[in-house]
This record gives sequence, structure tokens and C-alpha cells, in this order.
Amino acid sequence: MRRASIRLVMMAAATVLATRSIAFAQTSWGIGVTSTGVIVFCDPGRSTVWRIEPDGTRSAALTGITCRAVVSSTDDAVYGEATPSDVNATRGVGIWEVRGHEPHTWILTPTLTPPPGVSLVRNLRGAQFGWDGAGVGSQTSAIVMREASGATAVVAGGAWGQQDGDGREAAFANISGMALAPDSSLVVADSGNIRRVSTMFTVRTEARRVVTDSHLGLIGAHGLWARELGVATDASGAAVVVDPEAGRIVHVARDGTATPIWEPTGLAQRVSGGRWGWRPAGVAMMGRTYYVLDEWMGPALLADLIGSPRVSQVDAAGRVTRIVSVGNWSVRAAASALMVVLLSVLWSQRRRR
Repeated sequence: MRRASIRLVMMAAATVLATRSIAFAQTSWGIGVTSTGVIVFCDPGRSTVWRIEPDGTRSAALTGITCRAVVSSTDDAVYGEATPSDVNATRGVGIWEVRGHEPHTWILTPTLTPPPGVSLVRNLRGAQFGWDGAGVGSQTSAIVMREASGATAVVAGGAWGQQDGDGREAAFANISGMALAPDSSLVVADSGNIRRVSTMFTVRTEARRVVTDSHLGLIGAHGLWARELGVATDASGAAVVVDPEAGRIVHVARDGTATPIWEPTGLAQRVSGGRWGWRPAGVAMMGRTYYVLDEWMGPALLADLIGSPRVSQVDAAGRVTRIVSVGNWSVRAAASALMVVLLSVLWSQRRRR
């Protein structure tokens, strides 16, 4: 019964994706969905990238890596980063691709020396957009475009600051996330603000202090690795920001209106004052329907028992359907066995009385 319901949900999602405009957009972050209904997401705790088929079958697409950044777009592909699961590993960083039902392929084979400007934010011409900066205290902050030929150029920003304007007259501070909208404008999260870079590279601030003011930025000048915030867009080009620190996913309309669309809550959050509990880790937009990826923040044993990460679908009416939760069945079996033993002991003691 569960497999059948999952299949129906996935078929509906595939239909929505297949009928969308072919205009480029980065419609997700942290989780990706193809037009054939395949869901792809990262599980950093297990150093695994999972894929869920339309019939609900789960398998490992990649193992031995960790990642946060996964994006999908209307060119029917899911792209993701690959970073070593062991900080002492020497294979470096890479970019993988999942398209349709095909196995993953490497766009950038893991390397210790990735070329400048390599990014997950890319348009249909093959141009990529990245950030040239080093976090708070840096003297410069700029948007860099890498053409398919490999040529790179600064297209907006330069000196550190906060200023709207054309091209290099504009100024950016700490950019912690970016995404390409359907009209090919670039949406960036900059020091808690949402700003937009037009196709003519004019920079305009759309909303101020609506997301967490990250102090790390897009770590690494050669890619979008280890992001604190995730940025996607919806069909209108509005920003959709995954903000784990704030414990929510927020939609920021192009007029600057910010609306939370997902805020996981529960007993753990209330009891621990927010130190434990669920945190959003990804979102995939499909019209008025979207998928959410949540992670459990707290003891790993509890994460294995309750199943983390987990993926849910939210339809246009706000109804939530759980698609999958990744648990550790060995831990669950051991916990069940322990519970049986404890109940048996309690029952024996009760009978003796």
C-alpha cells in the first residue's frame, strides 16, 4: 500500500515537471528531482547520495563522499557536489550528474585542483557562476562567470561592500548562496539580504535581513562547497531559501515579501531550546508543489531510530506526504529487541507480585 501511494505521488510530480517551461531555472537546493520522477538527495551522516525511484525503491547513487549542495533544473538533470567524507582524504572535490534513470556521471572528476569558477550554478549554454571572496574580513567580493570555453571574468562586484549598481560598480559582501532564475537572472543571498543580478549584470537588492547573515560564505574560491544557506527559485523567479540556522525555508517574492513555507517543529525542539530536532536541509520546487529534505540534529542513535534524513512532499493545499525516511534497521532491530526484553522483565516482576 505504501509503495503504491509513493508511486502515485511520484507520477504526479513527474507530470508537473514534464509540462513545465524549458526555460532554465535552478529549481532546487539540497535535493533534486528529475522529470522521470527520480529523487536524489545527500545523506552526509552516511557519506551517501541516495536516489529514490518512482516506485519507492531506494538505492545508493554515490558512496564515500559527503555533500550539501544538490541542484536540479529544467534541463532534466540533477547536479551535486562531491567532497571527501574523510578530511584527510586526498581525492579532492568534484561535480556529479544524474539524468533520468541513468547512473551518475562525473562532470568534474574529484580533484585537488579544480579550475577557477567551477560551480553548480550553470545555464543551458554551459556558463557557470561562482563567488570570488573569502568571507568576513575579505577585501573583495565578486560574481565570476566561467564560460563553457573555460574563460572566466568578473561580471558584478569587486570591492567588498553593499551597493546596487551596474556590473563592477556594484558591491557585495558575504555571499552564502546563489541560484539562476527562469529569466536567467542570478539570485544571491548576501549578508542576510536577497539581491538579484540581471542578465545585463545590474545588481538590485530585493529584500533586507530576511535570512541568516552567514559568516562563512561560499567556502572555497574554486566551487560552491560547504554552504550554510541553500538558494533555489520558483517559477516566478522568486528566491526560495533553505535556512537551517533559522530552522525554516522562506519564500522571498520579487517585491521583497518574505514568507516562511516550512518550519519543522516538535517536542525535541521545545525541550532542547532548539539544539536538537529537525532542521530543513533542502527544497525542490515544482509549481505550487514542493519537496522538503529535513535532517535530525541531535544524538545519532535517535537519528537512526526515527529515520534521518527524511523527504516529504507538500501539495498546493498544504497536505504533507512522507516519501522516505532513512533509518538504520540494525539499530531499530536492536532497540526493538531491548524493548521486548524490558517488557518481559516488567511482566515477570508483575506476575511475582
